[in-house]
Amino acid sequence: MRLLPSIDHFTFQKDGYCGLLMRGAKVLASDLTLDKADGTDVVFRLVSTDTTGSRRIDIASTLALPATLVIKHSVSGKSPNVIDRHLVQLNKVIPTAVGSVTLTANFTLTVPRDVAVTSAEVFDITSNVLDFLSDSALTGYAAHANLEALLRGES
Repeated sequence: MRLLPSIDHFTFQKDGYCGLLMRGAKVLASDLTLDKADGTDVVFRLVSTDTTGSRRIDIASTLALPATLVIKHSVSGKSPNVIDRHLVQLNKVIPTAVGSVTLTANFTLTVPRDVAVTSAEVFDITSNVLDFLSDSALTGYAAHANLEALLRGES
């Protein structure tokens, strides 16, 4: 099963992202609740959306020291070598003695638009990354709803 967005037309953004105007594109829930390393929740609230994705902010952070979650989608290549890219980026501004620094984590899923690439293979490779990052404590994950939404171009 392939999970691809219906693309209406392309736009090119100043930030270098190739924008997609998707028919029927959906936005994930306004608030996304994720776990911190200690198991406590962090809630990211929707701040903005555009044709390439969305931006959320940690409701416990401040505008001076924000923590953000950015989800972006892009397409590159020409038929038959079209590639869908899905970016999940977390940024946290941390105060220092002389100002601030930004800690960033990126996850980019690059999926060739080819019938040979199945959703099961996408789930497997994503599970491998999560298992690596969790020091093999993860033995699979029961739900793929957010990953399926990401592959559909939802932000």
